Amino acid sequence: MKLSKAIIISVIAHALLIALLAFNYQFSKITPKQSAGAKPINARSVNAKSIERLVKNIKQKDIDKKKKELERLRKLKKEEEKVRKKIIEEEQKVKKAKQRQADAERKRKNKEKKAAEAKKKRVADDKARKKKITADKKLAAKKKAEAEKKRKVEAERKRKKKIAEEKRKKKEAQKKKLAKEKAAKEAMEREMQRQMDEEAEALNAAKQQQVMSEVDKFVSLIQGKIHRNWLEPENPGYCIFRISLAPGGLVIGVAVLEGDNQHCESGQRAVYKAEPLPVSKDPDVFAELRSIRLTLGELDNNVQ
Repeated sequence: MKLSKAIIISVIAHALLIALLAFNYQFSKITPKQSAGAKPINARSVNAKSIERLVKNIKQKDIDKKKKELERLRKLKKEEEKVRKKIIEEEQKVKKAKQRQADAERKRKNKEKKAAEAKKKRVADDKARKKKITADKKLAAKKKAEAEKKRKVEAERKRKKKIAEEKRKKKEAQKKKLAKEKAAKEAMEREMQRQMDEEAEALNAAKQQQVMSEVDKFVSLIQGKIHRNWLEPENPGYCIFRISLAPGGLVIGVAVLEGDNQHCESGQRAVYKAEPLPVSKDPDVFAELRSIRLTLGELDNNVQ
């Protein structure tokens, strides 16, 4: 409110100063005019001194008026300066008052802020303390549970290890027993196999002897049938053949191994003429008769 009043006074003072300056400017333009009721002055009757004196009077009056005006303006300016200084002082007072108020408000806010921060810190510390207590309890419970779990795991591990060891020992004993039984069984099987091999060998020998006996019999029959169909040449000589037979006594081929032409040619004719040759139905005997060596002529009765 004080600041608004000082500003209004300053505006009024400036307006008065501007009005005075304008008046002075118009006053300086005023020229002496002849009054309406005055009589005309005769230029001839007015001498030079009178004119000069009149001019001086007019100038002096003008100067005096200007001096008074300047003095009034100086006073007005001083008043204005006082008003301006007063306004500045008032403004400074207001500014200082506002600054004091702002400082007080800042101090109050700082105090409230510190109090709030202290309260917040107390709450946070209390919360952290409670949280730490809860965390410590949870950690202790967790450690206890982990220790119990570890103890159970270790006990279970030992139990399983003991069971595994017992199983291993049992398995090892069973393995040894099975190995012993297997060894005994294998020894028995080897003995049985040896006896079977000996029996088979004896049977094979008997079979082979029987087969060869049958082979000899059928070779003699083959030789006799060929001889019955052979026209032996008059000249002495011989021929050795390799005869290949098929099941049923059919002749597949007759190969001459050595001998003279007469005996070989007549012998070949006799072989084909004598087919089918007598052969055994026994596969083992026939296997020996499939390919036989036969001699006709001087070396007759020599069969290989």
